[in-house]
Amino acid sequence: MKKIILMRHSIPERLKLPTEQLPLSEEGKELARSKSEIFANIDKCYTSSYKRAFETAQILSRKPITMVDDLHERIVGEAREDFWLKQYQDHDYHNPNGESLNDVKKRMKTAVDSILRKMQDGESALIVSHATAICSYLLNYCDITVTNSSDKSRKITYKDETVMDGIFAPTNYFEIDFIN
Repeated sequence: MKKIILMRHSIPERLKLPTEQLPLSEEGKELARSKSEIFANIDKCYTSSYKRAFETAQILSRKPITMVDDLHERIVGEAREDFWLKQYQDHDYHNPNGESLNDVKKRMKTAVDSILRKMQDGESALIVSHATAICSYLLNYCDITVTNSSDKSRKITYKDETVMDGIFAPTNYFEIDFIN
């Protein structure tokens, strides 16, 4: 068995920077530090190349960190409307020059599958990524229903069992065991 832990990065600073350059806020650093003991025995750590994800991984991992470009957040493209709900109603919906949830689902699956191939049986890996990227990956195995679009609440079910019902908050994570 191999275990991966898919974690959303901690709380970023709200600055006028490109999204990939946003650093963690002081509150975000403190939140990540508060969870560092949970991940003390992780064998490997992978992260999106976005600064807030990498900084979260640095705080949480005592192991070397490997950046994986394909773990980045969905490329929004040219958003002309609030499209968050629309993308969950139609997984192929995308803004001009942006990615759909299905695009991200495939990209994330390729990245996670590559990580799993590098792991030995019995190993665990922390993967720090982004909310939409992680939810897109989970679409490979789970059903996701929007329960409240105004606060981005989702219900995620796996084989009729609810694994999340609410907001996917910073540093929340999913543990997934892979057998064979």
